[in-house]
Amino acid sequence: MQRLYVMFPDRGPGLGLLWLRMCVASALLLPGTAAGGSWWLCLAATGLLLPGLLTPLAVALAVPGLYWQGAALPWLLLPLALLLLGPGAYSLDARLFGRRRLRRPPPPIG
Repeated sequence: MQRLYVMFPDRGPGLGLLWLRMCVASALLLPGTAAGGSWWLCLAATGLLLPGLLTPLAVALAVPGLYWQGAALPWLLLPLALLLLGPGAYSLDARLFGRRRLRRPPPPIG
């Protein structure tokens, strides 16, 4: 996951990505989601998008779910923007795969 995203932005951009994840998840839960038997797909994508867990997989589930729901083109492109930008600092992906602080051992004395 670290190789997919260069950074996990925080502050304003991170809040914007959190808002984007919440908007896509709410679009998946709109009435009519169960049409075509895709309710399980939308539920799985929502469950991954809200906490920001495995974002590429969540987007891969969200796009077909929105398509089967009959969403307009802008709603289909919204998850793709999330795929390109990444989950942001306020996500489980950032906690699990995000920035790491490398500590080198102190130099030997003597």
